[in-house]
Amino acid sequence: MKPPTPGMLAAGLVGVTVFTLMMVGPPGSYTPPPEPQSTGPAPSSISVNGFTLTSDTVDLPIDEQQYPDGPHADVINANCTSCHSASMAMTQPVLSADQWKATVTKMKDVYKAPVAEKDIPAIVDYLTAMSVAQDGAPTGKAQDTAPGTAPDVSGGTG
Repeated sequence: MKPPTPGMLAAGLVGVTVFTLMMVGPPGSYTPPPEPQSTGPAPSSISVNGFTLTSDTVDLPIDEQQYPDGPHADVINANCTSCHSASMAMTQPVLSADQWKATVTKMKDVYKAPVAEKDIPAIVDYLTAMSVAQDGAPTGKAQDTAPGTAPDVSGGTG
C-alpha cells in the first residue's frame, strides 16, 4: 500500500471540515435551553425511612458596630473586625494587659487572624483601656458554683 498523496490528504481534510460545519449548523442557529422554572417554594420538611428533616427561616441581627473612638481605634478596626464584630470583644469581662495580649496572640497564632505583629501592642493597649473604661464591667474573676452546675454566662444580672 502506498502512502496517500498530498491531494488526497487535502481532500480528506476538506471533507471532514464540511461535515463538521454541517453538524454545527449555520451561525446564530444555537438557542440556549430555557432557564429552569421554579415549581414553587422549597419543601419545609422531607421524610425518608421515618426520619424527618424540617427547615426554618431565622432572621439574624445585623451588627455593623465599629470599635469606639480612642487611641489606636483605627488599628483595631482594621485588624479585628475582619473576623468578628466589635461587640464580641467589647462585652468581655475586664482583662489585664497580659490577658488581652494572650487573647490577641491566640487569635493570630491559633485562629490565623490576619494581625501584623507590630499591631499587637496597639490592639492590647486599646482593649485594656476600653475594658477598664466600661461602666459596671464585671471583674473577670471566675464564679464559684456548686459542683455539677454550670456557671451563669447569660449576661444577666439576676
